[in-house]
Amino acid sequence: MADIKDRLKSVIDEDEKYEGVDDDLLQELEDEFAERKVVKVDSRPLPTYGAGPVFGAVAIGLTVLGIVFGHIGPLKGGVSSTFRIPYIVIGAILIIVGLFMWKSAIVDAGIDEYISSGKLATTGIYAYTRNPIYAAILFICTGALFISGNVYMYVLPILLWAFLTILLQKTEEPILLGRFGDEFARYMRRVNRVIPLKKA
Repeated sequence: MADIKDRLKSVIDEDEKYEGVDDDLLQELEDEFAERKVVKVDSRPLPTYGAGPVFGAVAIGLTVLGIVFGHIGPLKGGVSSTFRIPYIVIGAILIIVGLFMWKSAIVDAGIDEYISSGKLATTGIYAYTRNPIYAAILFICTGALFISGNVYMYVLPILLWAFLTILLQKTEEPILLGRFGDEFARYMRRVNRVIPLKKA
């Protein structure tokens, strides 16, 4: 029994010898990091779809309706035979640009990796538009309307752009600002929401 008491006394004495060391080390670390700005990085995956399904359904639905109703009833008067070839050329160019943006956003930039790692994509096509997939949908739908050739329907892309702008302002942008803070705010100031042109 005396052996156990001696061991216990030895452990207590050893512990008392280092009693202030842990507190000193903790205070030293607190002092060091108090001077630094420590940023916690959120690595949770981002939402996969965002506003995409809503915008895609509305854009494609309105485009199909615009093409159909643009060729029947009172609206068919908007079809111009004079500028038919230029409308087809413009429409084809818009569709090609839209498909290029889609490929650049999904395949080239590898947006799935950014989403799964919870990081903000700002390079490649994302350096020209913050929403290249939505821009691609808008360009493809606009191209289809141009090819259909009814000038009355050319108002639809403007309405779709306005709808997309409001949708993004109310859904994705607040989430991304909350998640990435100043990094996303700077990105917003530097890169357009939809139109793939660099800001001045």
